[in-house]
Amino acid sequence: MIDYQTDQFTLRKNLQERQRMSYNLYQIDLPEHPEAVIFVNGFVARDRAGFLWMWQNLFWIRHTTAQAKGCVQVKAGICGPREVIMTSYWRSENDLKDFFRGAGHRQMMQFTAKHPQSLCLYNETYQPLRSGKYTHEPQGMASLYARV
Repeated sequence: MIDYQTDQFTLRKNLQERQRMSYNLYQIDLPEHPEAVIFVNGFVARDRAGFLWMWQNLFWIRHTTAQAKGCVQVKAGICGPREVIMTSYWRSENDLKDFFRGAGHRQMMQFTAKHPQSLCLYNETYQPLRSGKYTHEPQGMASLYARV
């Protein structure tokens, strides 16, 4: 047996909740052939030396990346005590390649050259195929293409 009064109360409560949490959702207009690239890179500490280096240098890595020519935004996330991931948004693949050739990136890679077993590094590069979805202020790829 269904209690209609309870169901009406629940429906009213759900509607009020949705109205209270309303926000504008938007997408961006990507060019037909976007130049921008998204770079996802991660660090997994495999031993104590890697763990200490990763946590001692994480904010410096984020700052150095964010200051690089062509980098629009960097997002960093903690996956666990031994793993972090960073996503950076670049105006072009050439800007990202220039960063790889620069002093900051070379300095980052010196630890790996000296301690090749201490960190597991991974990276992937993507070009956007379609817009993401965004609320409020532009983040990520929207910081490159949004017209807010």
